[in-house]
Amino acid sequence: MDCKFIFAGKSKENFIISGIEKYKKFLKKYGKIEITEPKDNEEKILKQIRKNSFLIVLDINGEQFSTENIAKKFREWKDIGITKFDFVTGGPFGLSPKIINKANFLWKLSDLTFNHQIVRLILLEQVYRIFSILNNEKYHH
Repeated sequence: MDCKFIFAGKSKENFIISGIEKYKKFLKKYGKIEITEPKDNEEKILKQIRKNSFLIVLDINGEQFSTENIAKKFREWKDIGITKFDFVTGGPFGLSPKIINKANFLWKLSDLTFNHQIVRLILLEQVYRIFSILNNEKYHH
């Protein structure tokens, strides 16, 4: 798998930065992992999205799944040859309609509202959990 995580704006809290590094390290065993933090600006974010990647945007209007069901979705995508994913999370005010409309898939992590910084850790942890499931590994972190 080839995953790029595009987080709008810089991570500010040390525990967020530390958590991002932890999950980046865990995810590297599954393929290429890149994390960028462009300014919370539509054009800066759009420039980070790679051509020919499957764009997953986190959005309140997206589809919500259990971890097992989103892992099945990733398996379906993998089975049809999709292995290059870009994930985009917004800043404190979300993302512009232009970015949202560009998405191949809108994903809602939860009905709960999370701080945009915390969402980064939740997303990375869930992607790690998904890849663990896809590789028939026991999740233990």
